[in-house]
Amino acid sequence: MDETRRSLIKGVLTGGTLLALGIPVISQAASVNQALVDNVRNCHLLLGNTPIDEEFARGAQAACSLYGNYLDGTLPTFQLEDELLISPLHIGDLLAQSCNMRWIAIMDYANAAIFNELIRNSGRRLLALGSHIFTSNNKTIPLRHVWTVASPEYSAAGLLASTLSQNQHDFSIVENFLEQSIGDGVLKNTSLAEFSSYWQTDQPATHIHCSGMSPEEASQLIGWKTSEKTKALFSQVASSSNFSNRVLSDVAIDHPRFDDWIEATGFAVVATALGVKMHQQTCSSRAFVYRSDQRNHHRHELSEKSFVSFVIDV
Repeated sequence: MDETRRSLIKGVLTGGTLLALGIPVISQAASVNQALVDNVRNCHLLLGNTPIDEEFARGAQAACSLYGNYLDGTLPTFQLEDELLISPLHIGDLLAQSCNMRWIAIMDYANAAIFNELIRNSGRRLLALGSHIFTSNNKTIPLRHVWTVASPEYSAAGLLASTLSQNQHDFSIVENFLEQSIGDGVLKNTSLAEFSSYWQTDQPATHIHCSGMSPEEASQLIGWKTSEKTKALFSQVASSSNFSNRVLSDVAIDHPRFDDWIEATGFAVVATALGVKMHQQTCSSRAFVYRSDQRNHHRHELSEKSFVSFVIDV
């Protein structure tokens, strides 16, 4: 595929417009049953023949070694070559033959457009769809993640935010949930010591967690609407009497440290797919926006790449 076409598809998909192409059936939050347990036990990694495969796989395998009790510490991996561009029906057959399995897939934006259509046409349940990009052209927030997620039960953002902030990378993570329930309705490990947490008084189901900036500035950086009445716009979640669920106290997070943002993303996505539930909240949208007090620190070490991630139950 020529570079012009890749750039066109990338432009269409970036910024959440995957919704316009037709999101596959999103699995609603459900109570744990045998089928879901089988899916977690049968997690597989699908690498889309991209420059970031090796880095993502390292983070994925690190998550599996910690949390993959059913997988003997090794995540089965399937490597794409050019199947999606040359013979997409082959991947369609793979999905059709994968019963009671959970796939974590990554690929570039061109292949993601094709893969997205295959999932939608096959009727498989898409739990999470993410767009991940780092670009040095963005001087304010060079690292951005945008997710559409079935429910907070499948959210990887809190774990990723905690991991990235350890290395003081400037980043934003935005999640949009199609269902607000978490299963048992209890917040799990919600509070992150590095972030101040707020909710919009006029939209209580929208939460924002920021570090190194005000909530108003954080909202502007991710394109959320702000108000001239900045004092009345946000109230801290922990102190609000109108917030029905209390934020739980911080707990120690047992996960490795990653210098590479792609490895960290692979770790967070796979850990969540394996059933690890950290920093969950009942809300419809939330964001983590982090700015280090060490400007441009480690920026030269970050990989200037982009990719799309999928978590699918088949």
